[in-house]
Amino acid sequence: MDPTPVSPNNADGGLEPAAALATISEQQTAYLRHMEVHSAPLYLAWGLAWLIGYGVCGLSVGGDYELPRNSWLAFMGCLAAAAVFTCVYIARRSRGLRGRTSWIGMLYGLAWAGGMILAFTTTARLGAFLNELGTAQAANVGSIVANALPCLVVGVLFLAGAAIWEETTMAVTGGWILVVTTAATVVGGHALWAIMALAGGGGLLAAGILTALLGRRQSAAVRD
Repeated sequence: MDPTPVSPNNADGGLEPAAALATISEQQTAYLRHMEVHSAPLYLAWGLAWLIGYGVCGLSVGGDYELPRNSWLAFMGCLAAAAVFTCVYIARRSRGLRGRTSWIGMLYGLAWAGGMILAFTTTARLGAFLNELGTAQAANVGSIVANALPCLVVGVLFLAGAAIWEETTMAVTGGWILVVTTAATVVGGHALWAIMALAGGGGLLAAGILTALLGRRQSAAVRD
C-alpha cells in the first residue's frame, strides 16, 4: 500500500499541472504589464500638447508671422510638459527592472531627454539670431525650424520605440508625425500651425484613444 497521501489537487492527475500553468501565465502577464511601455499615454500626452500649443499659436500669429511672447511660451511649455511626462513615464515603467530591460528603458528615456534639450537649445539660439533680422521671412523660418526640430525627435524616437517593443501602431504613428511635419515644413506660413494642430495633434489623440481601446480588449481577452 502506497503511504503517500493523495492531494485533492492531483487526485485526478490533471488539476495540479493546470493550476501550475495558470500561475505561470498570471506571473508572465503581471510581469509584461509592469515592464511594457504602453504607447497610448504617450500619444495622448503629445496629442494634447500639439493640439493646445499649435492651436494657440495658430490663433494668435500675426500677418508678419510674428508670435506674441505669451503664445510662444505656451507653445514651448506644452512641448516641454509632454517631453517631461514621457521621460517620467518611461522611468517609472522601468523602475524595479533589472538587466537588459532596465538598460533599454534607461537609454530610451535618456534619448528623449537629450534629444528634446538639444532641439530646444538649437531653436532658442537660431531664434535669437532670426529675431535680430526683424523680417517676416526670418520669422517664418524661425517658426518652421522651431516646429521641425522637436517633431523630428518625436517621430524618430517613436520609430525607435516601435523597434524596441515591436509595436506596429507606434511605428505607424512615428511615420505619420514625420509625414505631417514634412508637409508643414514645405507649406510653412500660417497653414503650418493648422496642419500641426489638426493633423498632428488630432492624429495623435485619435491614435491614443484607439490604442487604449484595443489594449483594454486584449487585456479582457487574456483574463477570460
